[in-house]
Amino acid sequence: MPETTMNSHDNVIKRTFRRMRIMKINRELWIFILFVCVAVGFWFIQVLKDQTTLTVEYKLELKDVPGSAIITSNVPSSVSATLQGRGYSMLEYITKHKSQTLQVDYSDLPKVNGMLTIDYFVWKKVFSKELNQGVSLVNINPSNIEIYTSAGNHKQVPVIFNGQVKPQKQYLLCDIKMQPQYVDIYAPEGRFDTIKTVSTQPVTLNDIKDTTVVRLALKTANGVKCVPDSVTATICIDLYTTKTVKVPIYCENIPEDRILRTFPLMATVTFNVSATKYPTITSDDFVAIVDYATIKPDDRKCRLILKGHPEGVSNIKLSPEYLDYVIEQDE
Repeated sequence: MPETTMNSHDNVIKRTFRRMRIMKINRELWIFILFVCVAVGFWFIQVLKDQTTLTVEYKLELKDVPGSAIITSNVPSSVSATLQGRGYSMLEYITKHKSQTLQVDYSDLPKVNGMLTIDYFVWKKVFSKELNQGVSLVNINPSNIEIYTSAGNHKQVPVIFNGQVKPQKQYLLCDIKMQPQYVDIYAPEGRFDTIKTVSTQPVTLNDIKDTTVVRLALKTANGVKCVPDSVTATICIDLYTTKTVKVPIYCENIPEDRILRTFPLMATVTFNVSATKYPTITSDDFVAIVDYATIKPDDRKCRLILKGHPEGVSNIKLSPEYLDYVIEQDE
């Protein structure tokens, strides 16, 4: 027999054995897969019979809110509910990936002094309509939600800047401008008249040398709503310079039969002022006095007091601080 023919027969035999081994392996693999599927099936059936606990996220929505009611507090946009039931009852919640919407009827909420409350009894009523048979509510977070409302009454109050501004050296804080200066507030009855002002959230600005504009949220008590709920604060910064002016000294609280003479008659006031305001600040903006009522019989000198000064100046110094004086009888 030719050698080529023998080689051909050998190759056929080898391929046949190889196919048989592969078929054996595939057969064992399929048997293994079958047993796995059966085991998973039994496990799944058992799971469906067992009690299962699951946390579900719900979007919260208030419905049928009257047009005259204004919600003045922050209402959570969602709640987390812990549900319990047998697996087959919970299957719908396990397979759903998107959060569902939970609607709470406004008229079902107990109301006291303008405050509505979503409590355990409200949740129980809502979920009795929402849950499938065999599924119960174990817990919900937040479990108690307080909602403040206003009948629409509002008033304007001024906005106060709440913060610290520290300019760099050689710079001065000139002014803080709020825009808007007033906001409308809404609040439940009983709290409305007690609110006189609204402040911004605290802010700290360090080492600034240019006019800075910041957007600040307003700080309000729970149940109070501001419109708008934020303001723009313009922090005006300018280079400062030192200025000195001479001001006359006045006397106060002098008896009709007395004359108080001070030496000197003029005082020197030195202060820091921004370059912008420098030309506008004059001696007329300051008032220096000696108060006769504060002078004791054994005082050798009287104290000079700065009673009035303009806004926008800082580091004010009076010279001299104490004066020689003479009290004379008025004839």
